[in-house]
Amino acid sequence: MEDIGAFLKRIREKNGYSMRKVATDTGFSLSFLSKLESGKSSITVRNLVKLLNYYGVTLNDIFGESKTEQFVFPLAKRKKIRSSESVEIETLVEVKDANMEPLIVRFGPGAKYSEQVEHGGEEFALVLRGEFRFEIEGVSYYLKKGDAAYFPGKKEHRWENVSDDTGEVLMVTTPPSV
Repeated sequence: MEDIGAFLKRIREKNGYSMRKVATDTGFSLSFLSKLESGKSSITVRNLVKLLNYYGVTLNDIFGESKTEQFVFPLAKRKKIRSSESVEIETLVEVKDANMEPLIVRFGPGAKYSEQVEHGGEEFALVLRGEFRFEIEGVSYYLKKGDAAYFPGKKEHRWENVSDDTGEVLMVTTPPSV
């Protein structure tokens, strides 16, 4: 499991930002940012997206190993990040400057994004396992294995695993935004 706090700290320092500046600009408390960067706190998916957008980076920028042409991404080399909502994000392709961002997102039983998420571009989602309540702009849809959704990322949306087992969704965003 990757320590997202250490990566966020490195990006902040690379940009020459003080923690106080990030706190002021984003609305996060100094205490939260300090705990996050030291690995003493986790982060929600929405807040992760907010920080990545603030820094102008995506998970591929953080984990992408090269800009070279790469065709195969072994399971053993994939990176995983766990949010504070019992949601795990697994990167599938780790190439810097990619035009899309495919992810496997695993939700523990009953897990959900605690807040609405929005980002730019478009998103495609395919339920691989479990049953989900997908909400977009206040309208709920129930999706099960094999069901898909395609929508503009700027529309507020949220996912909730309504099953008693871990659920998985293949999510692809373009351009990369997580």
